[in-house]
Amino acid sequence: MDLYSIILVDDEEEVRKSIIKKIEWQSAGFKVVGDAENGEDAIEKIEVLEPDVVLTDIRMPYMDGLALAEKIRQRYPSMKVVIFSGYDDFEYAQKAIKLNVTEYILKPVNVEELTSILKRIKSNLDREIEEKRNINRLRGKLQKEPSCIPGAVL
Repeated sequence: MDLYSIILVDDEEEVRKSIIKKIEWQSAGFKVVGDAENGEDAIEKIEVLEPDVVLTDIRMPYMDGLALAEKIRQRYPSMKVVIFSGYDDFEYAQKAIKLNVTEYILKPVNVEELTSILKRIKSNLDREIEEKRNINRLRGKLQKEPSCIPGAVL
């Protein structure tokens, strides 16, 4: 089973280390390929590592989680972004929704909740990959035998 890759972004090193240590990443279907202390650092690592998921804090110096999510959306539209925040602020949540953020979690991050979210994201990623495989299989069949399509004009 291939594991999906994830990058963790938070300006507090203890928070990053704690989350990395407490989550059973493999059983959730992931491997942590990197971490970053702010959005600018994260963008550089994302360009090199191209993770499947970015788990980021919302408030950080230099580039916050929302600005990071916006840049990710522009460059990597299918990448999953999970934002965690210590701020129960509707405005932040609204902006996150507009940026098509996968999940918005309030701090402190609960291990069970995060594991459940990761498993749900893994399931969605599995389904997306399967759908792409099916589309590619169908394309291959259609290229070989266009006459198999009812009403196809040859």
